[in-house]
Amino acid sequence: MNKQTIICVDDEEIILDAIQEQLQASFGEEYNIETSDSGEDALEFFKELLDEGQQVPVVISDYIMPGMKGDELLKEIHKLSPDSLKILLTGQASIEGISNAINNAQLYRFISKPWDKNDLVLTVKEAVKSFFQEVKIRKQNKELLELNASLEEQVIERTEELRKANAAKDKFFSIIAHDLKSPFNALLGLSEAMLENWDIFPDEDKLDFVMDINKASKNTYTLLQNLLEWSRSQTGKVVVEPSEINPKNIVQNNIDVLKQHADSKEIKIVNKVDDSVRCYADENMISTVFRNLISNAIKFTNINGNITVTSSINHQLISFCISDDGIGMDEKTKNELFNLSSKTQRFGTSHESGTGLGLHLCKEFVEKNGGTISVTSKENEGSTFCFTLPLSN
Repeated sequence: MNKQTIICVDDEEIILDAIQEQLQASFGEEYNIETSDSGEDALEFFKELLDEGQQVPVVISDYIMPGMKGDELLKEIHKLSPDSLKILLTGQASIEGISNAINNAQLYRFISKPWDKNDLVLTVKEAVKSFFQEVKIRKQNKELLELNASLEEQVIERTEELRKANAAKDKFFSIIAHDLKSPFNALLGLSEAMLENWDIFPDEDKLDFVMDINKASKNTYTLLQNLLEWSRSQTGKVVVEPSEINPKNIVQNNIDVLKQHADSKEIKIVNKVDDSVRCYADENMISTVFRNLISNAIKFTNINGNITVTSSINHQLISFCISDDGIGMDEKTKNELFNLSSKTQRFGTSHESGTGLGLHLCKEFVEKNGGTISVTSKENEGSTFCFTLPLSN
């Protein structure tokens, strides 16, 4: 590492030689003791040192010199490096000059000529010590500011995490309090009515009751399934296990699972996913995403409607889109779909209930697998949900 520099300025060569000799004996091993016979030259040399990234702890200057006087030199040096400590060493300084150096250059010390060697060495030693203490304090202050900024950022992040956790908790209890309670009330009411009136109900009414119980049971099971998967993802218990998967098969399997619901509304579902495409993702998670998005499409599509599942490749990503010609949604509803704290519950075209939880689960699972999810929709014209996944190499 280059030695740091102490600069001495005086227009008399004999003075410079004496100062340099005295300081060299005490500081020569640690510092370069440089001299200059004019303020202008000293200022240029000082600038060169700063440009080279060197620190100049101390500048010692005479006051009366041809051209630039000592107080003006120290003032200019202070503008360039406020931390460098400035010492006037002169026998002819005026009160005005000293005041100028004190007020505009933060003069560290004034020493009269002729000087005492020990006083000069001690003054420079204390100045150097003070300089590096200030450097250390500035460094510590900078580190503290950076630490505070980091802590503030962590507090903001933690606050946001807590906000999301509270929203998740509120959503959880809302589902338990309302969305699970309602279907169980229906199940209990239907089953009790059948038990109490079994002998007097005609067979066709019994069949209707059984179908209603079956429908309520399926909806409740789907809700419980989503709730379980979502709660596991919130507690970090869901581990992503990606592998090479065939998305067309996954889509078809979920269409088959949901066929009864689609058939009851005479909805046609077409699987146009490219059979040759393979993506790299967790099969169970992606199956859950397709199941929820196709189920939602069925829910909000009118009788005799159409749903299409397509795929397209863009660089190293494959995009899947589930499109329907159903009731769609307005801009406000669309913008709040993935906001857990918003109430976006809507009933389907056959009065199917829902919590919106499935969409939050889709978003989490897609993002955990390195993708993104989006939606476009227009009222009375339908909706299209698209998400991306990495292609398999």
